[in-house]
Amino acid sequence: MLTPAVRDLVLIGGGHANVQVLRRFGMRPEPGVRITLISADRQTPYSGMLPGCISGVYRARDIHIQLDRLCRFAGARFVQAQVTGIHVDRQQIELAERPPLYFDALALNSGAVPLQVHPQAICVKPISRFLPKWAELKGTTQAGDVVAVVGAGAGGVELAMAMRAALPAGVQIVLVGRELLASHNRRVQRLAMAKLDELQIHWLQEEVSAGAGGQITLSTGRVVAPDKVLWVTHVTAPDWLAGTGLAADEQGFVKVNPYLQSVSHPAVFAAGDVAHLVGQERAKSGVYAVRAGPYLADNLRRFLTQRQLKTYRAQPQHLALLGTGDGSAIASRGEWGAQGKLYWRLKDWIDWRFMNKFNRLPTMPKQNYQLDASLRKDLPDDPMRCGGCGAKLAADPLRRVLARLPTQQAAHVKLGIGDDAAELSNSTATTLLTVDGFRAMIDDPYLFGRIAAHHSLNDIFAMGAKPSAALAFVTVPLMSERMMEEELFQLLSGATAVLNEHQVPLVGGHSAEGAELSIGLTVTGTPLDTSLGKGGGQPGDRLILTKALGTGVILAAAMQGLAPRESIEAVLQSMDTSNFPALQVFMANGVNALTDVTGFGLAGHLGEMLRAGQIGAAIDLQQIPVHNGALELLARVPSSLQAANELALQDFTLLGQLRLDNMTLRLLADPQTSGGLLAMVPAEQADTCLSQLRQAGVRGVDIGQVTHEGWTIE
Repeated sequence: MLTPAVRDLVLIGGGHANVQVLRRFGMRPEPGVRITLISADRQTPYSGMLPGCISGVYRARDIHIQLDRLCRFAGARFVQAQVTGIHVDRQQIELAERPPLYFDALALNSGAVPLQVHPQAICVKPISRFLPKWAELKGTTQAGDVVAVVGAGAGGVELAMAMRAALPAGVQIVLVGRELLASHNRRVQRLAMAKLDELQIHWLQEEVSAGAGGQITLSTGRVVAPDKVLWVTHVTAPDWLAGTGLAADEQGFVKVNPYLQSVSHPAVFAAGDVAHLVGQERAKSGVYAVRAGPYLADNLRRFLTQRQLKTYRAQPQHLALLGTGDGSAIASRGEWGAQGKLYWRLKDWIDWRFMNKFNRLPTMPKQNYQLDASLRKDLPDDPMRCGGCGAKLAADPLRRVLARLPTQQAAHVKLGIGDDAAELSNSTATTLLTVDGFRAMIDDPYLFGRIAAHHSLNDIFAMGAKPSAALAFVTVPLMSERMMEEELFQLLSGATAVLNEHQVPLVGGHSAEGAELSIGLTVTGTPLDTSLGKGGGQPGDRLILTKALGTGVILAAAMQGLAPRESIEAVLQSMDTSNFPALQVFMANGVNALTDVTGFGLAGHLGEMLRAGQIGAAIDLQQIPVHNGALELLARVPSSLQAANELALQDFTLLGQLRLDNMTLRLLADPQTSGGLLAMVPAEQADTCLSQLRQAGVRGVDIGQVTHEGWTIE
C-alpha cells in the first residue's frame, strides 16, 4: 500500500534547478510528499545549448527537457498553467483562468524576463518563444540585410557568432553593447574581439537608449536602422512576483538566504535567475542554477521533514565555455582564457551529459520507504479505512469545498446541493438521463474535471438535447484531510466550470475515498426540438465528423513518455472543447441521426448507428481527420481497448488494397475521450453544414455517405 500524501511541494517553472529537484525525488522519493510542477510549457530548453541550436549543430528537440515525462519519473503532477501571483500568507498560487493551488513548500525557478527598450525587438528569453521567431527570421533574412544583436555579454556574443554560421554570408551582423564580455578577463575579451573580426561581426561600442519601428537610438544619439533586432540584455523579475509580498531586490528578484530560502517567507525557496542570493551576488547565468539544483532539492526535503537546512555557497568563479559557431570555443575562468576546438568538444560533452540525466531516465526499482517521523502526525487516524458509507469524505471539508465553488442555481432547480435529493421542474414532457465517468488519465485534477464534464455532456448533445442538471460521484485517494479537500476542490472546480459554461447546475452528488481519483457525472437534459436517436439516418446522407481521431493512442503513449509534446497538447485541447456549437449547426441543418464518438471508437459507434437504422455506409478512409503523431504511435503503444475495438472492423468490407494492418483503418477503432460528434446530414445540406461548422470554429469533415446496405471502407 502506498503511503498517503500529507504535504504538497509545488515547483514553479522548469528551470535548471527545478528539473534536478524532480530527478532527485524520482531517484529517492520522500514518502508522504506530493510534488506538483507548474509550467506554461510541457518542455523546457537548456540555455547552454541554444547557440549550438542556432548554428545548426543541435536540433530543437535536442536542447529541450520533456517536463511531463520527467514528472512521471518523479511521481509528480504536471500542471500546464500560467502563474499570475502568489498569496504567501495563505500559501496559495494564483493561476490564470483556474482556481489557486495550495502549497506547503514552494520552489521558484521560473527565470527572468527581458527588460526591453525596443518594443519590436525579438527577445531571446524566454527561449521557447524565441525559437519559432528565429526559424522565421532565418527563413526570411537575405544577403544585404542587417541584423543587430543588442547585448555584448556572453549570451549576445555567442548568439551573434552562432548566427554567422546559420545566416547567408552577405548578412551584416552587428553586436551592440558598451562593454564586451564585461564579467570576463582581458585575455578572453581579446580572444572574443579577434573572433568577431574574423567572422566579420561588427561591434558597436554603445548602449541602446530607445527603439521604435525599425530604428534603435544609441546612447550618443546616433540612430541606426537594422532590418532585425535581437534583444539579449537586461532582465528583470516576472511581473507576477511584484504583488506577492516576498522580499525582493530593486529588480524584483526574490531575496534568498544561503539555504536558497526566502528571507521573508520560510516556506518559499528560489534558485536561478529569479533569485537574489543575499551576500553571494552573482551574474545571471544558468551555471548557478545548475549548481544550486542539488542543494535546492536537499533543502526542500529537509524543510518538509523539519530537519536542519544545508548551506549553499555559490562558487566565486566558474569555467565558462563560449561557442564561436565554427566548432571552436573560448574558455574563461578567473584570469585565465584560451580558445580552441578542444574546448568546444568539452562544452559539447558537458551539455550532453546534463541533458541525458533528464531525457535518459533510469528505471527505478520499487522500494519500501519509511514515512519520516515529522510527517506521521498528519496521516489519517485509522490506517484500516472503512468501506461503505464510512468511506465518505468528512462533512466539514466537503462543506468547505462546496462553499468555494460558484453558486449552482437555475430556475428549474427547486432543491439542489444540500438536500438528500435534487428536485427539478420539468419544462418538457420528456427528460433525458445519462451517466458517464472514468478515472483520471492526466495529472491535473482541474483539467481532468473539465474533460470529464465535456465527455459526460456529449451523450445529451448526441440526442439533440440541451443538458439541464448534473450529479457528480467522485472518488479521491487517501491523503491528509487538507489535501483531499484541495483535490476535491480542484476536480469539482474544473467540472463546474464547464457545466456553468453550458448553464448546467451541479445539483448534488456523492464523494468517497478510493484507490485513485475518478469522477462520474449523471446528466439530465431536455430535447431542443425532438430527441434524436442513432437510427434516423437515410440513404444518401453525408457522414460528418467533428473531431480528429487518436485520443486513445496518444494518451496511452503519453503515460509511457512516448508521445510528442505537440500531440499531447492538441489532444488535451480537443478533449477540452465543447460539442455544443456543432450540435447547434447540425440541428439547424436537419440532421437525421447523431452520436458521439467515445470508447468504442468511430467504427464501433458508426456500427451502432447503421444497425439501428438498418442502413449501410461507405467510408472514405483518406478523409478521416487524425491527430498528428497518432498513426506512428499506434504500432507501438495502442490503448488497452484497441484489440477489442478492432473486432468491429470485421463487419466492414475493405475495398481496393486496404488491409486490416493499415494504420488509418486501425485508428477507426481507437477509443476516444470527449470525442467529436458523428452526424448523418441530408446531402443537400452537407456543404452548408460544413461551412457553418467552420464559422463556429469546428473542424467538420465529410468522411463518407449513408447507403441502402453494405458497410464498406475504401
